[in-house]
Formats: sequence, C-alpha cells, structure tokens
Amino acid sequence: MEVLQKDRSTPLPQQLYKILLERISSGRYPAGKKLDSIRVLAREFKISDRVINQTLDLLERDQLIVRVPAKGIFISRCNTVANKPLRVIVFFPEVGILPEVLPVGNWHANNEIYRGMLEVGFANNTHIHLEYFPEPEDSFALNGQLQRLAGYDAAIFYGDQRRKLRSVAANEVAVVAAVQFGGPAEYYEHELAVGYSDEELVECLVNGIRGRGYRKCGCISVPAWEDDVAFLHWRMMEYCRLGQAAGLEMPEDALLEVALPTVTAEDEIVEFLRREKPDFLFYNGDDLKLLYNAVSKLSLLPGRDIDFMYIGASSLCPVCSHVAPSYREIGREMISRIVDYCRRERPIPSERIFLPPRIVSGNSTGWSINS
Repeated sequence: MEVLQKDRSTPLPQQLYKILLERISSGRYPAGKKLDSIRVLAREFKISDRVINQTLDLLERDQLIVRVPAKGIFISRCNTVANKPLRVIVFFPEVGILPEVLPVGNWHANNEIYRGMLEVGFANNTHIHLEYFPEPEDSFALNGQLQRLAGYDAAIFYGDQRRKLRSVAANEVAVVAAVQFGGPAEYYEHELAVGYSDEELVECLVNGIRGRGYRKCGCISVPAWEDDVAFLHWRMMEYCRLGQAAGLEMPEDALLEVALPTVTAEDEIVEFLRREKPDFLFYNGDDLKLLYNAVSKLSLLPGRDIDFMYIGASSLCPVCSHVAPSYREIGREMISRIVDYCRRERPIPSERIFLPPRIVSGNSTGWSINS
C-alpha cells in the first residue's frame, strides 16, 4: 500500500522516494511524461511541500526526473530505474587508521577490498561510501544509525562487527552483505557473505610446497598479545595434518610454539633452527623480524639454506613468500553480486562465497610460483 508510515525510522522523503520509484518502474509515470505537481503529491500523501521537494531532490540526484522551469517536472527519457545510480555504504571497522587503532595488516586488507569495490562500482554506476559507525549504546542510537542507511541500496559490514545494526539493516536497504574473514562469522539468512576460509589458506600453503623435495618441514608459531593463541595452534596442527597427508616429513620435534610473553622468542628460534635444521619452515605469526634476525645470526641465506613462508593479511615483508587471501577479488565479487541483484534481479547466493587464496613469491623460497 502506498502509505507513508510516520512512525518508522525511515525519513519520509526516503519512503516517498521508494513509492515514486516504483511508479516510474511500473510505467505509471512513463518516460517523458509530466510528474504530478507538488501540490497534488502533497495532498495525496498528506505531507508538506518541504518533504515533496526533498524527495524530488533525491529523484533528481539519481537522474530520474528533469526539472524544466515554468513547465514542470518530467520523467527522464535518458535514465530509468534499471540504470539509476546505485549507492552502497561500507562500514569501516575503526575510527582511525593509526597502527595502535588498526594494525597495518588489517588496514592493507581493508584497503584492498575497498579498491576492488571501487573498480567494479565505477564500471557499473555504483557509488561506494566509506563511513565509520560506532557500536550503538542503546535503541535510540541504533534507530539513528538506521536512519543514516536510508537511501542506500546496500550495506556492507566487516566480519562480526556492528551485529545489532547488521541484524536490522535489511529494514532499510535491499542488500545486507558481510566480508567473511577466515573463521566463521555469524551469518544471517538472505545475507550476502563473501570472503575466504582459513582452511583453504593452509591448504594453499601445503599444496604450494608439496613435491618440492623437502626432507624436513617445520613450523614456528609466535603469537602477539592481540592474537588468538588457540587459533594459531589450530593453524599449525592443520598444516601438519594436511602436510602429513600429502607425504611431507613433519616430525613433532620440528614444531615450535613460543609462549607469551615472547621476550625470549628470538633466542628460542635460533636454538630451534640450530637443533632441527628444517629445510622448509612455516612461520605462523606476524612478527617476521624475529625469524629474519634468527636466520641472520646463524648465517643462513633465505631461499638457499632454508625456505620459509607465512600466511599473511598483507606483504608484511615484501621479500618473503606468503599465502594471501584474494582481498581485491572479494571486493569485486561483493559489488558484482549487489549490482546483479539490484539491476538484473538475480538472487543472493544462499551460501557463503569463498574465494581461493594465492601464493605471492619472494626470495625467502628458492623457487618461483605463478600466482
């Protein structure tokens, strides 16, 4: 029913915009024909001229109407509902990008995802808006955030952040989407989820080193204070399970888990490398400086005397080979699916979309990979 609900969080201009948009789409207001006057619309919907003008501004923004001085307002012949600009809001996870607020690796990942979104958005008349939303303190704040979503076609969230707003965002936007980072995030029905899986990252690593003739494959796990130690342990065990299934030599002695605090980590790594002498090493952590210092102390040359790789969110060390999620492709896939839904009426996938990772070559391995 074409009735404005004045008790809803959605502003009246946005509600009226959707009604008039449907009339244009259905042909009730054909291209080139004159739109009902402000007076007629105000009387029909029992609202002020001010609300009508705000709605017309929205239609003009999307190039769906043309205002002709002294003649009236006409439905655009050049632009239709099918090709009107789409508007997508992306919830940036932090208020700032300083290292103490958002780690460099996370910033790199978010930046690559956003770049992918922009590439597809630019080609499909889709505008991507990046904005920070804090966690709502109460229902009043949540209602205010919902109002800020009005006018957008889709809202994209990162992982499990902003759950309260994400759970009700479908009341305001056509598509609610979430970037899936590794481990399983909470998943809402009919939500678009695109990302990568931690299992596939480890599998990519093992597939990259199998068949290389390594006599002994080891692993060093070094947590930081903000890390999930249980997750790092799981990743090391998954690496061993898949490696052994692939026929790689992974004895228990070739596994080192450094405990917090890691003040003696470098010395532990030096002693481990001197004792075990692995010819391949999976470095399970982000502080690569510890490994490079230890290798240097033993006068080992990366890529010749020992090969090593890490699984990383970014090029933590550009010369080190690593397994990387396809962040830019995640952004591209996300916007492509939104465009398909909004313009071509294609359904949202009922399951998460996981994009395959890739291996980025560096001189820490003595072989090159076509990634």
